[in-house]
Amino acid sequence: MSTAVAESPDVRASDGARPRNWLVFHAVFAVVAAAGLLLPMGALGSRVLILVLAYSVGIAVMAVRTHDRVLWSMWATLAPMSLLMIFPDWFLSAVLDTIEFPDTGSPFIGTMPIFMAFMWTVALLPVMLLGWWVESRHGASAGISVAVVAGLALFTAAEYAAPLIPLWYPENVVTVAGVALYVLLPEAVLTAATYLLVRGALFRPVWATMCGVVGIPFMYLGMLSTGYQFIG
Repeated sequence: MSTAVAESPDVRASDGARPRNWLVFHAVFAVVAAAGLLLPMGALGSRVLILVLAYSVGIAVMAVRTHDRVLWSMWATLAPMSLLMIFPDWFLSAVLDTIEFPDTGSPFIGTMPIFMAFMWTVALLPVMLLGWWVESRHGASAGISVAVVAGLALFTAAEYAAPLIPLWYPENVVTVAGVALYVLLPEAVLTAATYLLVRGALFRPVWATMCGVVGIPFMYLGMLSTGYQFIG
């Protein structure tokens, strides 16, 4: 069966309530997240951990309750991949010494706060949904392009904002306005690869998707190391 999203009945059905559900959920979560980060209630790291866990659980519950196969498929792909994405950041902090995670009150695994194991679902899922929505109307090239541009914009904003919160700091690398340059190309490629993975998850064998879930974090790690070698 073709993996082209534009040919699937689920994409055509997206003209109904599904994208409205996505938009409302993310709007509400954005307000809750802003309050959770800004209000002085307990340790920052604990608040971030609660927020990222609440996002992931909330997405899963909404997907089940609304019978949203697309959302469920994307979440079920990104959630385990997010757990593995802790390894690239762990390598950067423990080996390359290019990023520092301050002790904000979250439990740690090695040099990594636990909340980073769930952060990537929060970062990537909205971008994937946007790309999928654009693709359903304008084709695969437009969907992939929008996902990559949106992902790069989001990651750039995150790299700028993270030291201000603070969640992490770049160190020992070239930066512009606080943004480490060596991570930008790897993050753009990460976004493209992830979009290609999730857009076909409904139609390909589960084992093939799981290969991508395992492979993409380590591809990203390799690109980060190469970026550091030539730019960092």
